[in-house]
Amino acid sequence: MNQQSARMALRAALLLSAFLAVIGTVIYVAGDGLLPKELADWKAAQEGAEEGKEVILFLLAVPIIGLLVASYAGMFMFKKWAAWLYLGLELVGCLLNLQGPNVESGLAAFISTTETLLAGAILGLAFFSSAFEPDQYS
Repeated sequence: MNQQSARMALRAALLLSAFLAVIGTVIYVAGDGLLPKELADWKAAQEGAEEGKEVILFLLAVPIIGLLVASYAGMFMFKKWAAWLYLGLELVGCLLNLQGPNVESGLAAFISTTETLLAGAILGLAFFSSAFEPDQYS
């Protein structure tokens, strides 16, 4: 893959990833109606029992989202530091999955899995293609 194709593919993947992140968040937040009643009741009981946990997660989410936006912007401009930042944030996201059981609808799980696959493609393009190399035509 030449540099121009790698850069176009990276930018397309970044835009699609950002779009899926927004759509996935909306579906996750509003998606309790897609769950069977028993799972929706269990999820509501868990959220009620862990009120302090929501504050901590919100306080963690704000800087993580800010750093994610910075990494997207940096990768859109082909800055290598942004790829490393994105890799670190993906690892943090994996670690946050260890916080306990998570109930989500099939649609939310589909979008989350698609985002994970797309993150792998972004990291592959960032680290194993010519997208971040200096311009070949300068």
